[in-house]
Order: sequence, then C-alpha cells, then structure tokens
Amino acid sequence: MHAISVDEHELRTELVKEFCELVQVDSEPYEEADLGKVVEDKLLELGFEVERDGAGKKIGGNSGNLIARLPEARCSDEPPILLCAHLDRVPPGKGVKPRLDGDRIVSSGDTVLGADDAAGLVAILWGMRMARRVQPLLPPLEVVITVCEEKGLQGSRHLEYSKLRSKTGFVFDAARPVGVVITGAPTHIKFDVDVIGRAAHAGINPEDGVSAIRTAASAITRVPFGWVDDATTANIGMVTGGEAMNIVCERVHLVGEVRSHDDRIAKEVLEQIEDCFTEESVRSGARTKFEASTLYKSYHVEENSRAVQLLGCALDKIGRKMTLELSNGGTDANQFNANGIESVGLGIGFEQAHSTRESIAVEELVKAAKLAACLILRM
Repeated sequence: MHAISVDEHELRTELVKEFCELVQVDSEPYEEADLGKVVEDKLLELGFEVERDGAGKKIGGNSGNLIARLPEARCSDEPPILLCAHLDRVPPGKGVKPRLDGDRIVSSGDTVLGADDAAGLVAILWGMRMARRVQPLLPPLEVVITVCEEKGLQGSRHLEYSKLRSKTGFVFDAARPVGVVITGAPTHIKFDVDVIGRAAHAGINPEDGVSAIRTAASAITRVPFGWVDDATTANIGMVTGGEAMNIVCERVHLVGEVRSHDDRIAKEVLEQIEDCFTEESVRSGARTKFEASTLYKSYHVEENSRAVQLLGCALDKIGRKMTLELSNGGTDANQFNANGIESVGLGIGFEQAHSTRESIAVEELVKAAKLAACLILRM
C-alpha cells in the first residue's frame, strides 16, 4: 500500500497476536459481554467515542451492539462510512486454542477458530491503527460491532439506527478471499409447522389414532428441498415429536427455511410448503399449525454505487482484483440495507466457517486490515 508505510513483519506478527487474543475470549451468541468489553477498550484507545445500545435486553443477551464514532467527525460535512463486524461465533466456540500452522491460523480441532468474525474485528482495529499513522484527523467514520449475528442477525435487527449518520457501509464478514464483494444476499424466512394428530395405543387400537409422524412424512415427500431455482433454496432441518414407541404419535414439530433473492418467489415457495402440510392433514384427519417469520430481507447493491466505487479504489491500492458476487447467506449488510444504509459484505479470507476445520491465512488477515485502512482514508 503505497501511501502507508508499514513494517510487514511487524504487521503480520501483531495481527496474529491480536487475533489469537480475541478468539480466546469466549463469545457465543447471547454471551458476548466479555469480548465486547475487550473490543470496546481497544476502540476507546483508538480515539472513538463508544456506546452500547439496548439490543442485548431485547434479545435476552448480556451485551448490546457497540456503536463507535470519531469525535472529529462532528467538524466535517463529509458523509461518514460505516465499518461493521460481529462479536459472536457459532458453537463449539468456547475454549478456543488458536495456533499458527505454517502460514495459517487454525484451532486445536475441537472448537471453531472464531475467525468468523474475529478476523473482521482485527481488520477494523488494525485498519484504524494504520490510518492513524498516515493522518491524525480522519474522515468521518462510524464502527458498529454487533451481537448475535449468528442467530438470524438479531443484533443488527435491533440496532438503534437513529444513532447513525452513515449511508454507506462495509461488513467485514464473508468466507471469501479479500477482493470479493458481496453485492446481494437473499431474503431468509423461517417456518415452524406443528402437525397434531390423535394418540392411541399402537398395539391395541391403532385404528383410533391419527399419526402426526405419518402425516408429516407424507407432506415432507412433497415439499421442495435444496435448490428450487437458481436464486431460491428450501429446507426442513429439524423434526421432533412422539412420546413412546407404543403410542400413535400425536404431535410433530418441524422447523425449516426458505431463502431467495426474489421476494415473490420466496413467498410462493413458502405457500407451497404450507399447502403440502395442510392438504396431507386434511387427508389424514390431523390438524396443522403453520407459522413463518422473515429473519431478514434481500438486498442488491449496484455496481455504480458509492460502496463499490470506494472499494474499487481501495482494492487497487492493496493489489487485489475486485470480484462482485451474490451470496445465499445473510450478513448484517441485509439489515443495514433494509434500514437505509447501502452496504456490501467483504471477503476477509477465512475458510471452512462454522466447523472445527475453520482457518485463515495470515496473508488474508493482512490484506483485510490494509483494505480497512484504505477505506477509512478514502484511498
């Protein structure tokens, strides 16, 4: 990065050190307070004003989102940009023991590594440190560190958006190489189905029962699974029910999802799934209760947007080619776009996320931090 003088060996060493520090602080969903305090202290040291919002109380967690601003931004008419990462990591995420394996950071193998999203946290913190070396007074900047991202983006769903001025955002949270920009992600709908039959003794009078399991199974054979079309997926991921092997099952509960980049198709697929359960229940004499909730809405950011233009310049500075992609997973960018902050997701280099095989190359961590610095400086 031509405009920033940095000792590459020192940068790599310090990035690995801070990354390992952060992932060793337990921070599963709803339990982010300890890591939140560590990150808050680091933001304060970098000159931010930091506050926590009330999201934690709303979702039953022990921490709210962190909202940080640079005091000098008050004196500027330039619009701020927003940088975001999240505090939580998926289970098993307690007792992480990171280690350097050649040029990659890995876990001990019995937990996730937590690069999703400690890599985003470290990239933003070190981006700020490098930017401060270039100029003491920086362009307007807001940093949002969210909670409970891994549980349906709950933190950003309950973020106090009235506290933000940014209209352009960058979310450091994609399992892709640095240079990949996620310009679109789907609507995500969760559905719950209760199939209620009638219990009876399975060995004496089974004819008096209505099996919820059999009814649900008949419906499941008709439900769309996997890729419905190029932009839509559907799945049933949980089935629970029954009391004993000698009782005709009275109740089954199922949980599933629909994702689509087209809201109309998402609604149609959801209605198709509901119809399958309703029709099979009528046929068997059971009853069905079907409930659905939208976890987050789809977004699409155009190639000529301010966010993509800023990224083009920044990625050119760090020697990475920009690649625009769509993702079928959600990030906080979904919620930001729904609340008027045009945002994209950024690849930050971690791989095999949500598994004990998760890892990140040190070089990707370095590039992510340099990218953050260039965005902060508007380079």
